[in-house]
Amino acid sequence: MMIKEDNLFKIGLFAKPHGIKGEIALITDYELDGISGEIYVVCNIDGLWTPFFINSYRQKNRSTTLVTFDRLDSEDKVKFLTGKTAFVPSEWLPPADEYPEDHWSNVIGYTVVDDRIGSLGQVTNIDDNTLNILLKVDYQGNEILIPWALVKLIRHEQKSLNLSLPEGFLEIYNQHETKK
Repeated sequence: MMIKEDNLFKIGLFAKPHGIKGEIALITDYELDGISGEIYVVCNIDGLWTPFFINSYRQKNRSTTLVTFDRLDSEDKVKFLTGKTAFVPSEWLPPADEYPEDHWSNVIGYTVVDDRIGSLGQVTNIDDNTLNILLKVDYQGNEILIPWALVKLIRHEQKSLNLSLPEGFLEIYNQHETKK
């Protein structure tokens, strides 16, 4: 099987192994359930696009899927994938306008609402270059980064995201701005 980068789509990143039997966390918002036939992910290993065939997977939470692969049956055998970007063939994914409603790519322009503070501002962009997907939010004229994992509720009709920021979260940004 000849794998070409042009035919691949980034679906997420591998975090750390989970347990000792070769299970690893895949940080993704994509559902593997919709793929029929033999399922695999592709990673760039030393310059080569390498497929890893999935034995099993289970959803841990909204953004994490725990995966096991053929022939990678221990923590030691799977840990080299930690931090690697995961891809799948582009044809496996639905067209962009058919992503699930709660997919993070659909929330640019939504208002972020904290349980205690209220409205914080609008999502201006998404940073998906790390294991933690970050919302870029215009907060009082400054850009702040809020982890997608904090989102508790998406209200599409109101175009809003509800979350609970940790105590002191905004104070970190305010202190940084004062020191400039």
